[in-house]
Amino acid sequence: MRRLKTGLVILMCAWLAACASSAPSKQEMIIGAWQAEFEGQSMTLEYGESQVRVREFGMSFPYEWIDADSIRLNAMGQEVVSRVDFDSPDVMRQTADGQTQTMRRVP
Repeated sequence: MRRLKTGLVILMCAWLAACASSAPSKQEMIIGAWQAEFEGQSMTLEYGESQVRVREFGMSFPYEWIDADSIRLNAMGQEVVSRVDFDSPDVMRQTADGQTQTMRRVP
């Protein structure tokens, strides 16, 4: 009986640890500053919950999640839908119209 209780306690602890360490969603991972190259120019994009700001130009554009993997960005009247993937917490890929942009997290 004592072994059964000990086994159940260990199992419960392992289950709670697994729940506590679940991976963050893409919506949470995108928040922050990301550096990327656009047509040979380095830019820093700062993603908030619903706005992305181009640090170098001080311009912001709205974006929204259209499903768990894709965002819709409205940049000066031009709408772009991108699939968002993370190679790691510090490397993000956005794919739109067959082109992939790799971004790295920065302070």
